Amino acid sequence: MAKVPFISLEQMEAITEKILMQYGFPIGSPDSSSIEVPVDAIIEFHFGLDIEWDVIDHFDPSGLVMAAIFPQKRKIVMNESCRDLFEEKIGTMHFTMAHELGHWVLHVDDKFHGQLAISIEDEEIYYCRSFSKKPPEEVQADMFAGCLLMPRPIIIQTINELKETTNKITFRHLYNIADMFKVTISALKVRLHSLNLLYIDDMGKIHNSKEDFGGQISF
Repeated sequence: MAKVPFISLEQMEAITEKILMQYGFPIGSPDSSSIEVPVDAIIEFHFGLDIEWDVIDHFDPSGLVMAAIFPQKRKIVMNESCRDLFEEKIGTMHFTMAHELGHWVLHVDDKFHGQLAISIEDEEIYYCRSFSKKPPEEVQADMFAGCLLMPRPIIIQTINELKETTNKITFRHLYNIADMFKVTISALKVRLHSLNLLYIDDMGKIHNSKEDFGGQISF
């Protein structure tokens, strides 16, 4: 497998914000009705990729396969076996779609030569499954998904407005924000940490920032 070039958070922000602006998604000062990024529409209409559903557990019998991308066929396949999970947890479905799109944008589009593909039944595919330690390209696809689904200008505005209007930020607030973005609470937590907007420690206590966590200043 070819070495995956390093992509900084700042570079990833630029990549995803450019995609959103090209699609026409308002990343300036949106209201709550336009905060959810239409990732499926971006995949299908902006990038011209098909989204299909099929049972793909056999790609990795030892682990959970959420989705796969077929670069040569320009399609993303969501695992039909996970449909109940996806329908129950929309945030997980959106993140999985955005993750696969991340592979297309970062590792496939105009650069696909098979080095990131796994050959199964003479078809070149690239599928995502659980790892004890994620390879660099999986970490990059996760970062892409977080940046795309929670655009930096919007998440900063949202958290700053929350800090201005409440004396104590609770998980109820965070779950409401996750629901607005249609992401999981874990994805929101990672995004907040990466931008240092809030910091949630191992005990579940919410701090104003990682620096404040060191000084034990919390909400």
